[in-house]
Amino acid sequence: MIEPQRLQALPLFGDLDAHDLAQVARWVDEVSAQPGDVLFEQDSMPYELFVIEEGAVAVVRDGEPIATLGAGDVVGEIAVLEQQRRMASVVAKTKLLALALPVEGLQSLTAEMPELGEELRSMMEHRRTQNER
Repeated sequence: MIEPQRLQALPLFGDLDAHDLAQVARWVDEVSAQPGDVLFEQDSMPYELFVIEEGAVAVVRDGEPIATLGAGDVVGEIAVLEQQRRMASVVAKTKLLALALPVEGLQSLTAEMPELGEELRSMMEHRRTQNER
């Protein structure tokens, strides 16, 4: 199990209290990747979102890089929240350490902690605005 204190360093979870951090820790799994490893493919079904702890990823749509995300960023939230296929692929640019939160865990946590769902929706809307530019 991931240490709850480790989660507190990430912006998504930074405002949660010890009890809520412990709840989140029950659901997340550590994921590591090497440069070039694919976290998920465009048009695939979403099973989790990722919170990047260390490293960077490239977000690629239709073969074209559209963004680079790094430590503290969340990736994959749009497809998970909207229950739709992935809009882009995500590929590790560097050695990567991330936390994966599965859909069922997210649903359980946001039912208990609506503020977590609100934070993710806010991130999603911000990212959509950036992607439209």
